[in-house]
Amino acid sequence: RCEEEDVEMTEDAYAVLTRIGLETSLRYAMQLITAASLVARKRKGTEVGVEDIKRVYSLFLDESRSTQYMREYQEAFLFNELR
Repeated sequence: RCEEEDVEMTEDAYAVLTRIGLETSLRYAMQLITAASLVARKRKGTEVGVEDIKRVYSLFLDESRSTQYMREYQEAFLFNELR
């Protein structure tokens, strides 16, 4: 996917992204590539590093973290009042 998007990535970033893909989903990990590339470009970097991956991981939730968030804060959402 990095080749298709013309994204250069450090070996450590590949390792972190691989682990994320194993723990979440391949689709989620692939979507992080483009976002991490934008973060690296913003900091004027030439390749995506571990910090770029960590940054986008903190910004975009995968399915399980999103579900957990919804469970924790369900009382604050409007749809909770409909019961």
